[in-house]
Amino acid sequence: MTILVSAPSRGLRPLAFALLITTISGSAFAQADDVVARVNGKDITRADVSVAEEMYGPQLGTMPADARLSVIVDTLIEMRIISDAAKDAGIDDQDDYKRQMEFFERQTLRAIFMEQKAADTVTDEAARQIYDRQIALIPAIPERRLRHILVASEDEAKQVIASLAEGTPFAKLAADRSLDVVSKANGGDLGFIVEGQTVPEVDQAARELKVGEFTKEPVRSAFGFHVVLLEESRDRPPPAFELVEPQIRQSLKAAEERRISGELRAAAKVEKLVPDVAPPQEDDGHDH
Repeated sequence: MTILVSAPSRGLRPLAFALLITTISGSAFAQADDVVARVNGKDITRADVSVAEEMYGPQLGTMPADARLSVIVDTLIEMRIISDAAKDAGIDDQDDYKRQMEFFERQTLRAIFMEQKAADTVTDEAARQIYDRQIALIPAIPERRLRHILVASEDEAKQVIASLAEGTPFAKLAADRSLDVVSKANGGDLGFIVEGQTVPEVDQAARELKVGEFTKEPVRSAFGFHVVLLEESRDRPPPAFELVEPQIRQSLKAAEERRISGELRAAAKVEKLVPDVAPPQEDDGHDH
């Protein structure tokens, strides 16, 4: 039988949402290793834990596995105790209970049906094809990997340039002399940046450099005087497939569910007996 209960307070937010879970009425077939608790002689199994974990997982976050299991089992124990008490009180014969159970049965059937049908479409090959198609549409974004040394005066900048010309490593000079406390720890490395991510004067100077070259004259900005090295130039690489795969799969799944729902609705005889009114648009902060 399917029951509806609220989360207990230990480790799970009470009343955050209800848990729909299938209880095992005949648990004589459960293996001993599968049983995680007993309530009045009735087994709670790891299969029950798996269903509960799907529902409560987001609330448990990065909780250690043993604590996670303990909290879920406590949830199931309380669920069994209270649901048994509800049956003894005749709740399962009440119309409110039956109406809720019919609703949750349809909800669960819909979820499982859509999951199984969409699985045929959400394949590795389909996800990869979407990725390749989208990546091909992304325009090239040039990036430069820059290092810089920031000093207070033009004379100091000229001294830095002279030292570089004599072969002193750029990273060593940046660590010793740069006023930029953030980048000096990394040898003056600013990482890969695009136009506009640094001050305009540095951008302009970098445009005129070839890879491996440094500025032969101090570059003045509002912050002081810079010596700039162009370490590498490239087009920004696209996000790795593995990074965006979950979003692609979710998008494919949602599209397939909409298609299935549309086909089934078109084939069904539907009479909506209330006005068909679109919900108001939420204000997302943009002036559409």
